[in-house]
Amino acid sequence: MMHKEKKIMEYDESRESFNTTEDAADKVNKNRELTPEEKWESATLANNFIFYKVMRHHPEVCKEILELLLNIKIDHINIHNEETIDVDFNSKGVRLDLYVTGSDKVFDIEVQTTNTGELAERARYYQGIMDVDNLAAGASYDKLKESHVIFLCMQDPFARLKKNLPVYTFENICKEDLTIPLDDRTYKHFFIVPNCAKMIADRELKSFFSLLAENKSESALTNRLKSFVDAAKQNSQWRMQFMTWEQQKALEYRLGQENGSLQKAIEAATNLLRMNVLSPEQIAQAISLPLEKVLELQKEILEDA
Repeated sequence: MMHKEKKIMEYDESRESFNTTEDAADKVNKNRELTPEEKWESATLANNFIFYKVMRHHPEVCKEILELLLNIKIDHINIHNEETIDVDFNSKGVRLDLYVTGSDKVFDIEVQTTNTGELAERARYYQGIMDVDNLAAGASYDKLKESHVIFLCMQDPFARLKKNLPVYTFENICKEDLTIPLDDRTYKHFFIVPNCAKMIADRELKSFFSLLAENKSESALTNRLKSFVDAAKQNSQWRMQFMTWEQQKALEYRLGQENGSLQKAIEAATNLLRMNVLSPEQIAQAISLPLEKVLELQKEILEDA
C-alpha cells in the first residue's frame, strides 16, 4: 500500500511540475510580441491600418458612421488620399489616421488602442493643423470650416476621474459664464469604445462599437463593415504595405530605445567626469562608451568651466 502511495505521489509531483512548465510557456507566449504576419491575421476594424483602408475605399460608409457618431447630416465628404499634412518646410509632416473634409466641416478620426497620456494635447495640435490646411492663403478667418477631432478609444483616457462616460465631448466655453460658448466651431470627441458598446441606446451605433470592441457583427451596417475588413485582408498589396509599416514602427522603436540608452550612458559619463574620480579610460570601460566619446565630453566640460 505504501508503495502504491509513493507512486501516486511521484506521479502527482511530476504532473504538477509539467503543468507549471506549461503555464510558464503560456505566459511567455502571451507576453511575446506578435509578428507582423500574426498581427495581420488577427487584425480587425479596430486596427488603424485596416480602419483607414476600409473607410478610404468605402467613403459612403465613412459618411454614414460620421453621421451616426455626431448625430448630424453631411452632404458629401472627401477622404484625403494622403493622410500626412506638411505644415512647412521646417516641420515634420503630421500623420492623421483618417482626414475627411466636407463642404463646411472637417474631420479627423483617430483609432486609439492605448492611453498614451497626451490625447488632449494631440487633439489640440491636430485641430490647429487642420485649420492651417483647410484655410486657403489670403482667406479670412471666417472661412474656417467647423472642425471635429474624433478619438475612438479602446481605453478611457479620463478613467482617473471615475466618470465612466461612453462619450466625452469638448468645446470652448467661457469659464465665468458657462452659458457663453466661444463659438469657434471646434469640437473634440472621445468615444470610449467598450463603454459605448454597453451604454449607447442607438442600436446601429451600438453595433458599430461592438464590432470595434469585440469584433461582433449585429446589424446590416456592421455586416457590411466586416465583409469590407475580410476583403481588405485578402488584398496582397495592402498586406505588404502593412508588413512594411509594422517593420518601420519596430525599427523606430528599437532606435528610440537605443538612443535612450546612449543618452543615459552620456549623462552617467558626464557626471563621473565632473566628479573627477575615474580616468576617461575607466569611465569608457565601465559605461561601454567609446573612449573618443568620453574624451569629447571631457573637453566640453573643460571648455564650459
